[in-house]
Amino acid sequence: MRENTEILGDPPGYFSHSQNFTTTKDTIDLLNLQIEIEKKYPPGIKRDLIIVNSNVGSKEGNKFIKKLNNRKINQGKIISYTRKNIGMSYGAYSDAFLKFRNKYDFFLFIEDDIITVKKNYLKISYQKFLKTKNCGFIAFIGLSRVKKDWWGKAGLNNLNALSAYGGCGLSSKFVLNKIVNKIGYLPHNKKNINQKKSIIYGELGLSKVIIDLGFNLTELRNEVLTMPAYDYMRGIDYKKYPSFYNKYLWIIKSIIYNQISKSKLLLKYYLLLLKTLKK
Repeated sequence: MRENTEILGDPPGYFSHSQNFTTTKDTIDLLNLQIEIEKKYPPGIKRDLIIVNSNVGSKEGNKFIKKLNNRKINQGKIISYTRKNIGMSYGAYSDAFLKFRNKYDFFLFIEDDIITVKKNYLKISYQKFLKTKNCGFIAFIGLSRVKKDWWGKAGLNNLNALSAYGGCGLSSKFVLNKIVNKIGYLPHNKKNINQKKSIIYGELGLSKVIIDLGFNLTELRNEVLTMPAYDYMRGIDYKKYPSFYNKYLWIIKSIIYNQISKSKLLLKYYLLLLKTLKK
């Protein structure tokens, strides 16, 4: 749960998105919203919408997912199914690609709490992909250089320490098949649902293998094609990147935090100070 979308990354952007969907009803309402949004902002290209449900044991939720299957939407239909809950979103990406890779030439991966908010979002990203030399992935949320303290954990180096947030974005069957030919699946944590390891093996792993295969990651920096669903529901304006003032204020705070966090005592009083100032 995260109430507000916050600044994160290098370069800094509003990438730590708000999320507050904690019940079955919340999730069903979210999916219904996403389907309605598809009517408001059509993709611009014929496509099908694949909804992958990672089974958490909700009979109501699983039944809802089953009912969505084969429902017609503009420029396509919904394909929905339930799978074992392994690897979080990244496991779902892999599962869907392996199931349907012979049916589609391109795949757009989006997490369940992110929604598309621009007409022709798919056409725009598809055209960008075709125009980008040796393109491997179009990041929808944003790209970030990965901090060095993650390099050892994720097997990164100076050449491949770049990541597409949430693994959200567009890639081709050609590129994704290259990944499967190399490791057998799209990167995800295959052992459990540990969030940190899922990010390492999923979000970071997907970008890493695309770069290692010799393809380029890029983004639509001046296009907002997606936004946090929770912000949209509350009518909160969204932009990818902060103003000059907010950017450098965040950088200064980060530098101070990194220094203070070396001492547990100083960190304790620093966090208390921030809490007091917020009040």
